[in-house]
This record gives sequence, C-alpha cells and structure tokens, in this order.
Amino acid sequence: MSTLATPEPRTPWHVWVVGALALLWNGSGAYTIVMAQAGRLADVSADEAAYYAAQALWMLIATDVSLVAGIAAAVALLLRSRAAVWLFAVSLAAIVVTNGYDLAAGTSRALAGTGWLVLTGIIVALAILQLVYALAMKRRAVLA
Repeated sequence: MSTLATPEPRTPWHVWVVGALALLWNGSGAYTIVMAQAGRLADVSADEAAYYAAQALWMLIATDVSLVAGIAAAVALLLRSRAAVWLFAVSLAAIVVTNGYDLAAGTSRALAGTGWLVLTGIIVALAILQLVYALAMKRRAVLA
C-alpha cells in the first residue's frame, strides 16, 4: 500500500532574513523605549526624559503593547505562524494610536526636530512593511 505524502513547502530564504531583521529591529526598539521609560537610558536629553516622565499610564501600556507585539510577531514569523499577521497588525495599530495622540496633543517627539520626524516615519513605515510582508507570506501559504 502506497501513500502519497504531501511534501511540506520549503521556507523561502527571505523569511529567515526578514524575521531575523524584524526581531533585531523590534527588540532593539523595545530595549531603547523601555529603558527611556524607566529613566535609565544613557544620553537622554532633559526634554526627552520629561516627555517619558509625563506620559499617561494608558500611553505607556499602548507603547509597550506595540513593543511586545512586534517582538512576538517577529518570533511568530520565524516559526512560520500565521499569528505573525495579527501580531504585526496589533503593533502597527498601537504605533498609529500613540503617535496620532501625540501629534494631536502637540507632544510628539516628531515635532522636536527633523531627526525625530524621520525616525518616527521610519518606525511607521517599517511597521507597515512588516505587516504587508506577513500578509504576503500568509497568502503564499508560507505561514500556517
């Protein structure tokens, strides 16, 4: 009796590259933000320290949800789990909410100078690209 086994599709090389880079990016961002929130990040200007010290509890929680979801999404991508899509979406949503609120309140670091504006744009763009990539891998049945 012969059985035909469906071979498991090979993981494209770029999943490993994107997953590893996403883990490094999101992990380093989480470290930086959490240390800044705790007031333990070296070389923080007085106005930046004041920004983090003045944040409302809901803003701290939303920011940390974004950070944890981004790291979990990168791990899920490396594990080829479709949960990566939802986790990247949660991370992006929290980024949009926190940055949108900060911009509307006039407290956004993006308003502090061109460098901050560029950094904020890069963070949002990379969050969008990570979600788009995970969606594409889900559509190609790379994520199960």
